[in-house]
Amino acid sequence: MILSYKFKLNTTQEQNTILLDTLNQYKQAINKPLKYGFKHKQVSGVELHKATYYPLRESTNLPSQLVCSARCKATEILKSIKTKTKGKFNTKQPKCHKYTSIRFDKNSCSISENMIKVSTTSGRIKLPFISYNLVKDINWNKIQNTCELKYHPTKKQWFLTVFVDKEPQETSDTGVLGIDRGCKHIAVCSNNKFFNSKHLRNVKSKYKYLRKRLQSKGTKSAKRLLGKVSRKENRFVRDVNHCISKKIVKMPFDTFVLEKLQIKKKKKFGKRFNSILSGWSYFQLEQFIKYKAELKNKQVAYVDARYTSQKCSNCGHTSRSNRDSQSSFCCKKCEFRLHADLNASRNIKENYIASLGISLTSRAQSIAHTTQSSTRLGSSPVALA
Repeated sequence: MILSYKFKLNTTQEQNTILLDTLNQYKQAINKPLKYGFKHKQVSGVELHKATYYPLRESTNLPSQLVCSARCKATEILKSIKTKTKGKFNTKQPKCHKYTSIRFDKNSCSISENMIKVSTTSGRIKLPFISYNLVKDINWNKIQNTCELKYHPTKKQWFLTVFVDKEPQETSDTGVLGIDRGCKHIAVCSNNKFFNSKHLRNVKSKYKYLRKRLQSKGTKSAKRLLGKVSRKENRFVRDVNHCISKKIVKMPFDTFVLEKLQIKKKKKFGKRFNSILSGWSYFQLEQFIKYKAELKNKQVAYVDARYTSQKCSNCGHTSRSNRDSQSSFCCKKCEFRLHADLNASRNIKENYIASLGISLTSRAQSIAHTTQSSTRLGSSPVALA
């Protein structure tokens, strides 16, 4: 697994000027291949290199490796546009972001424990990290010689993102945990553990009201504040999902089972419910659980989401009428009562265990069928295997 770490750099005024000059020329080195590729509907890195490399080397002071790095970023943008427009390129001509990140590779940077050396328009310069605990926790022998350097204009600060190879930890935990994700309860586990979203919904409601007022205002400062509010809300939601996924992965289980969710907004759901769906970060929580589980040498499995909320976890009776309300479940056959989300999480767990039994049975049947066929043909089963 590859993990990313973000560091703040301690740059001098002179280094800051050099890096900003490098950034401006790097942006030019991205925009030129973008313009050429968009005009000629060309996404081949080789063709873009032939058309733009030497003109960029003459018009900029960038080292050759940064010119190639910028062309690679332009190629990725053009390929993305080609995929989204199905090869028609019927959209606005793309432009590089004003404060885009500079991509360095092993030929243009050298990373050590407290410092990085990067190629710029004024040669190689040394940039020290601001020391804090995260620097000490990294295994610098596993670090990759690629990184991203980005400038934050409001803070007037440079940030470096490095990538480290991480080996999973060994664990002896056993068991299967079913997890049901929802809007009212962010996650409900089959071991009776609930993660409520009351605080999250209150904070999101506050931001929603604030966005409504700012949008009605319509001024430049209001639009600027809208972006700030949006980023603040995203950070809060991300932190909540990180905390919940961390607590889930720490539980004594080696397999976490989730539903395969594909949520789409529909008119019949209504405006209010669609608004709730659009703000539901179920996929982000899934990704956090997945990578945290892999770090601990655990696994995440998936089951079909159909009927998990309608099926009784006690007798298996499936009916839409079993669910009385959003949180209440009562089986019409055996009169088993339970919280609806907890019942669903238990069904998710049982469906996964059942699927394991089916897969093992089908595998055994295929082996038996192969053995019988080889016996009829007069061949040795061992030879066939």
